[in-house]
Amino acid sequence: MILIDAFIRFTGVGLLIFLAALTVRDLRNWHGAPYLFLASISVLAAYLGLTLPEFRLPDPVHVLLRIVDIPNLAFVWLFALTLFAQKFTLRWFHVVAVALYSLPISIIRLYQFEIVEMDPQPVLWVAEIFSIALVGHLIFTTLRGRADDLLEQRRRARIYFVIVISFVATVTTFIHTDMFLPHEVSYATLWTASVWPGIVWTCYWLFGAKREALAFGDQAQVQPTNNPVDQKLLAELETIMRDEKAFKTSDLTIVTLARKMTVTQHRLRQLINQTLGHQNFNSFLNSYRISAVKAALRDPAKRNLPILTIALDCGFNSLTTFNRAFRESENMTPSAYRQRTE
Repeated sequence: MILIDAFIRFTGVGLLIFLAALTVRDLRNWHGAPYLFLASISVLAAYLGLTLPEFRLPDPVHVLLRIVDIPNLAFVWLFALTLFAQKFTLRWFHVVAVALYSLPISIIRLYQFEIVEMDPQPVLWVAEIFSIALVGHLIFTTLRGRADDLLEQRRRARIYFVIVISFVATVTTFIHTDMFLPHEVSYATLWTASVWPGIVWTCYWLFGAKREALAFGDQAQVQPTNNPVDQKLLAELETIMRDEKAFKTSDLTIVTLARKMTVTQHRLRQLINQTLGHQNFNSFLNSYRISAVKAALRDPAKRNLPILTIALDCGFNSLTTFNRAFRESENMTPSAYRQRTE
């Protein structure tokens, strides 16, 4: 058991150090790099802190490691959002979520360090509830965006990520449920073993993937095509979107559009991504919708028409969605745009 633990633990430690180092060296300009680095360091602290007695470091170092590892799942959550949540930006509610997740675990650490005396079980259940909430949100966000994702490699990665995070979360939950029972040492090995496949997969995927697969919100590199088949498809796509105004259908999806063009979803995703530069199907639709909205806002005949009516007529299904998309595109509100064109 010690040899198995040593192999899993120290190969994991090596991979995490490698991951953190390459993040600093190769990905430091990417907006998700800080969260990947923090996640690597925090999981590394857990690998070195939650150990068998044979591998336990001196008490001051051990205590420091157990403090650093507290937010490891929260950092993984933030990192995954940079990958799979469209145009992720750290907001105040993300910080609050990290704090709420970390607080009960911090209290448990105080109990483990014998600084406070308490019944740890209620606090442990609170920690589990927050853990389940983070994992649930992560899985929901990852799968929700898959239908609109135009990068095939990242679409596959979403499924792998959900499988890995679900497996780790399930095993960790069962381990933490019994962490205060006798024979806690074996749980350290089991937790280390459950996380190890996730570390290996992350290293393999991140540093085997193309750079653009890590940049969810960045614009793809447009590659004009001279292929007659592609040009014909692009012309058909333009006819459907601009002349037939398919973008006004609020529930238009890549599936229905591909069916209308009698091409596969994969072929249509590739066409929109590589020749038009969109990484997300919604951004492709919104380019037409925003253009139509702007034309309506400039039209003197529609000067008194409510902005919401215009937005709904152009395919948006809510004012909130429309306002966010318009501000991202034009760096101003629709009302300000209308006033500027009067």
